[in-house]
Formats: sequence, C-alpha cells, structure tokens
Amino acid sequence: FIEFSFSQGRVDGIDAVVGLNMILHSDVLQQSHIWAASQGVDPLKNPYLFEKIYFETLKNIIDEYAVLAVSEKDTNMVISDKEVDRMLEQRIDGFIDQAGSKELLEEALGMSLRQIEQEYWFEIRKMMFIERYKHTKIQNVDVGRVEVNNFYDVYKDSIPPVPENYIFSVVEVPF
Repeated sequence: FIEFSFSQGRVDGIDAVVGLNMILHSDVLQQSHIWAASQGVDPLKNPYLFEKIYFETLKNIIDEYAVLAVSEKDTNMVISDKEVDRMLEQRIDGFIDQAGSKELLEEALGMSLRQIEQEYWFEIRKMMFIERYKHTKIQNVDVGRVEVNNFYDVYKDSIPPVPENYIFSVVEVPF
C-alpha cells in the first residue's frame, strides 16, 4: 500500500509509505541533488527540470521499496549477515578510496567509520534483497535476435524514431 504526502516549504517529512517503509522527503531530495549534479542540472537555474528529477527519483525509490516488500516475503531468499558484512566492507573500501583516506571519509560524512557502517548495513541488506529477487525473476529469460525482430515488426509503428547521431572532434592548433 502506497501513500503520498506533499507540502511546500517543509524541512522534512514523509513523501510516501510503501509497506512498512517510509520514504523521507530529505532522502528523496538528497538523491535528486546527486542525480541532478551528475546530469549537470542546477536546481536554482532550472527548477522545473529539477522538479521532474525529484518526482522521477521518488518514483524510482517507491519502485525499489515495492520490490523489496515482495522480496522480503519470498521465503526462498536468504541473505546471511556475513554476505551483508562482506558487501558492506567492499562499499566502505570504495568510499575510502573515493575520499582519499578513512579520516577524510569520516570528515566528509561527519561520522565515525563505525557509524557509517551502522548507517549503511541495512541499506546494503535491502539492496541485496532487491538485486537477488530481480535476478531470480529474469535468470530464465532468454531474448535472442529473432524475438527482438518479431517485437520490432509488431510494434514498429509505436517506436519513436532514433535521431541521427554524429561523432566529431575539434582540433585547435595555436598560431
């Protein structure tokens, strides 16, 4: 069951509830800013595009939590604490590499390494459940060239045309 709640000018609140999971406005906003930055979108200069990114991010999070709710009910899915610990260790090592050192990571996130591990442990577990569940659903799907061609033949009128792409380089020679 999914509920939505929207209001202007709030500091934080609940944007949606999926099953037993609450999706906080601040979490959606944080992920939206990360996505916008990766796309080169300045929220202040292009608020309408940022709003679109925000709602797309919210939709993606809702979808992930919906899959999580279903995957957690699957009694055949087992993820051990040791598996989560290994994945967490890999992620933390990646964070440390990106930050430059353990101390710089702690400074950047404003938390000790122990707090970071506690913060991310359940997130990693959720992600593992979602990925494993998705894998179980698509592992027996086999799509070959024949299926792709048949799909195209049936739906070619509804598939938008792909614009032509050009690759070029500019070489500047100083005088």
